[in-house]
Amino acid sequence: MRHSLVTAVAGCLVVTTGLTGCASEPPVTLGSGYEVCAPSDGRMITFGDVARASEGAAVVMDSVELVDPEGLELRETYLVPIENSTSLGADAYPPDPRFWDRRLDVRGTVVDAGPEMTVIFAVAPVGGGEVHRSEGYVVRYWLNGRLVAATSDGQFVIAPDCAATEDPE
Repeated sequence: MRHSLVTAVAGCLVVTTGLTGCASEPPVTLGSGYEVCAPSDGRMITFGDVARASEGAAVVMDSVELVDPEGLELRETYLVPIENSTSLGADAYPPDPRFWDRRLDVRGTVVDAGPEMTVIFAVAPVGGGEVHRSEGYVVRYWLNGRLVAATSDGQFVIAPDCAATEDPE
């Protein structure tokens, strides 16, 4: 099934990696340089990040994976078109219906040039320890018949006390 996302463009977040679809930015940009923490009692949590396709060409989404997860298991991923500049930060599972009811499967969704979307990650704490985290995530997508990867260093954390996970500096 082909899905097409059409939303207003609020601007580019951060240049990541990959082939250039246009001279000034890569085909897909992701949020970067942040840490989002959510308290959890062991249940799944959803996190969101903003991704944008550049003005170059449409891309076909393939997959989303966490980078170096420690006690954090990725259970589900979705894309949600951004409406009225509203995106998802962290929420219970499932998140607010205004996001959840508009979710699209990642694999096979066509993202037209220019739109922004929220990438929703449904994650669960697994294994021992109190702090569960990822060091970022990777989005894989098809552009002109080639599989390309974009990486974000945005971190997702689940902990009983988020203030205790902050860097003291």
